[in-house]
Amino acid sequence: MKKGTPSSTAEMVCSWRALAQTLPPDQRILDDPYARGFLGPVRGSLVDGAAALPGLARRAILRRLDQVLQGVVSFVLARHRAIDDLILTTSSDQLVLLGAGYDTRPARLSARLRESLVFEVDHPDTARRKAELAETVYARAEPAPTVPVTIDFARESLEERLVKAGLDNEASTIWVWEGVSMYLAEQAVRDTLGLIARLSGPGSRVVCDVLSDPRRAGLLGSAQRQVLDATMEWVYSEPFLWHCRQDQIAPFFSSCGMAVLEDLGLDELVSRYAQRDAGWWEAAPSLHLVVAKRAGSNF
Repeated sequence: MKKGTPSSTAEMVCSWRALAQTLPPDQRILDDPYARGFLGPVRGSLVDGAAALPGLARRAILRRLDQVLQGVVSFVLARHRAIDDLILTTSSDQLVLLGAGYDTRPARLSARLRESLVFEVDHPDTARRKAELAETVYARAEPAPTVPVTIDFARESLEERLVKAGLDNEASTIWVWEGVSMYLAEQAVRDTLGLIARLSGPGSRVVCDVLSDPRRAGLLGSAQRQVLDATMEWVYSEPFLWHCRQDQIAPFFSSCGMAVLEDLGLDELVSRYAQRDAGWWEAAPSLHLVVAKRAGSNF
């Protein structure tokens, strides 16, 4: 992430949600009518241009983008939907969006989230841009109230910022850590999971995605891996720094004080929400969505 600028990857994944919203309802993995409002002029005009095309052309554009990125788009959309479902079906007192980006859940899931205290945690530059746009984007919505928690992760303590903002470490909490871990060094991932374990009351859950072994064929194989890495580092200034072999995901979480409850590979996750036999959503290995609880707890 370039100093003084909001996250480019946060806007990028928001643009995929906005692009998917141009499809007919029966072809969408999730509904996000607010995503378009958080896009800048370049990505916004591209989405608007796609929306003006016939339905088959819109479908073809999104499918081709997914094929080029080896399933990343479909994973991101299915990941978002799966996290929505977890929030809607899990009783909790608090929701923490770690690296909230342009998350629109406070508006989309407002009925459910009015029952919880919602914390939106992000870097000041991204949080500032979202706050500037939110008043217009949510003009006709009634989003659930949120507590903004801005933090410079290189200089400030996340635990101190959350506690100061009013987080109750004895309450049941859903921690959403979406699209973040792969951009952090391994120690930062360990520290964050350890913090979640310490600040989680009975019934708490963390849901996050994990980039698995990049040496495998597929999503991050050989030349594609090098091109994608270079793009993330030089274009977005957000390089991939951490990955975890699939067979080491559960042990890694365990070493951080968390017990894995569910580990969904990309193919399994996407198949929950899409008609795979139609050849529409493309899937490849190397991405996982993990749900975990504090180790040793009986809830």
